[in-house]
Amino acid sequence: MMTENQIEFLRLHIIEQENYENIAEMLAVDRSTLSAWYEELKEERLAIAAIRNLWGRKKIKMEFSDFYKWYNSQDRNCLYCEITENEIKELIDTGRLQTKRLATRGKKLELDRKQPDLEYDDFNNLALACYWCNNAKTDTFSEEEFFKVGKVFKDIWKQRLAENKI
Repeated sequence: MMTENQIEFLRLHIIEQENYENIAEMLAVDRSTLSAWYEELKEERLAIAAIRNLWGRKKIKMEFSDFYKWYNSQDRNCLYCEITENEIKELIDTGRLQTKRLATRGKKLELDRKQPDLEYDDFNNLALACYWCNNAKTDTFSEEEFFKVGKVFKDIWKQRLAENKI
């Protein structure tokens, strides 16, 4: 379990991009402690780095710290079909979801623009979507239009998940 200082270290160094000298002073710890935490908190650092990578790839115009807070406040389910990341994992693990794309896409929810003609710079236009909904929606359909398709996907996912219980 991370301490409050370690959580603050990650926030300052990885999210806010603060340097060790300033962090050491703010947290009243020496630099060697920060270096030890850096190694110890590798899993957490990589999780934050994945979110930062998404933020950078999509050229999101808001500050990373704001995007990070928004991203972590989201429920981990697709806006359109409501499948969760845990259900996706279950379907993959049981062989009920197979695609050659899983090497690069599909295991995690993706970032979608509800209104595809708008940029990635408004939290109200952002949502999490599964690969299948995001891929099918493309930049052609609005949020409202795609909910109809999402209902069909939702029924299919429910059926496949129910088959796992048998």
